[in-house]
Amino acid sequence: MKSLILTLYCVFTFHDFHTSLTEVNYNSQSRSLELSVRVFTDDLEIALTNFNKGKSVKMEEPSAKVDPLIEQYFRRNLAIISPNKEVKFAKFYGKEQEADATWLYFEVFEGDNIKDFTLYNAIMQELFKDQTNLVNIMYPGKKKTLVFDSEVRVHPWPF
Repeated sequence: MKSLILTLYCVFTFHDFHTSLTEVNYNSQSRSLELSVRVFTDDLEIALTNFNKGKSVKMEEPSAKVDPLIEQYFRRNLAIISPNKEVKFAKFYGKEQEADATWLYFEVFEGDNIKDFTLYNAIMQELFKDQTNLVNIMYPGKKKTLVFDSEVRVHPWPF
């Protein structure tokens, strides 16, 4: 019954497209990558509810309950992978809501030497066939946009 309700909720979402936007900025002082991820709040709540084994998750709930789920979900769906298959996960720092979206803030340490790494992005791919994840990377004076979708979940690091 829960899966039927969740399926109906997914079908009757309030927007016709499913997308995320991730901004990756290199911080030369900390030698880290700072990530800002913008997702539709209702989509995030569906993803976290599924990730939480069907137990409802709402963004207005206490951070102590929601934030660990956000970090765990994004550890599973967003990562930088070395040529040796070592994964650099992002540490979650917080969130803020604006209108129908939520901004999530992460940091990847030791982001200065990631040549030949790959970027993995499967945010909400398990929910929506039309999910598209855009990633804008600003890395010492250069900018590149990568597009992830149901067919492409991995891209080589562009610099």
